Amino acid sequence: MRFGIIGTGKMGGEIEATAAKRGHDIVWRLSSKENPSGSGITAQRVSGADVIFEFTSPASVVDNLMALAKEGARTVCGTTGWGKDLTRVTEAFARGGGALAYAANFSIGVRHFFELAERGSRLYGPAGYAAYLVEEHHAEKRDAPSGTAREIAAIFEKEAGSRLPVASVRAGTVPGTHRLVFESPEDEVEIIHRARGRAGFARGAVWAAERIAGRTGVYEFGELLRETLVGT
Repeated sequence: MRFGIIGTGKMGGEIEATAAKRGHDIVWRLSSKENPSGSGITAQRVSGADVIFEFTSPASVVDNLMALAKEGARTVCGTTGWGKDLTRVTEAFARGGGALAYAANFSIGVRHFFELAERGSRLYGPAGYAAYLVEEHHAEKRDAPSGTAREIAAIFEKEAGSRLPVASVRAGTVPGTHRLVFESPEDEVEIIHRARGRAGFARGAVWAAERIAGRTGVYEFGELLRETLVGT
């Protein structure tokens, strides 16, 4: 398959390396300087790629997604911070006839962490356990709490009916750690996901790209994973 990449940071480089290992070609890359307000996303670029990765920043993601939707692109988006625009973006992709796979975190391990968080929230709250979440990321990460932490908190609120306290740490070079703790006076239960690097995120993103090529519609990453599990 032919891939385009919007965003030339560390995650874009990891996706490029992972895609090459899986036999795919990167046909173009677009940096922020080349793409003010999504202006670098042209019909020619879109037509030259089977799937386009959008891994940029909350400030530019909506402009990029709207431009990609207009051109009917198949897109994998790992940028966070645009949830309030999901309806508008979904409608744009429906009009353009393309496809979008999005996630706060494309790690398959994290997706299953969400399921454990859902089950734990349902079990430990009624049993009298207090819960909290600690998430740690490298000093360069801009958003706090992380998109993954916000998702875990939303899961907890839905299942337990109360707010989940979240503490964020931004220091050093930590790729990403999330610790969901259920605590009682007698004992403590921890569910931990610790990323060893960006490779797991890139693997999930490339996997998603392979699934949406030739499709239409908007898919949260978990939907694509569930389709695979149902088919096995």
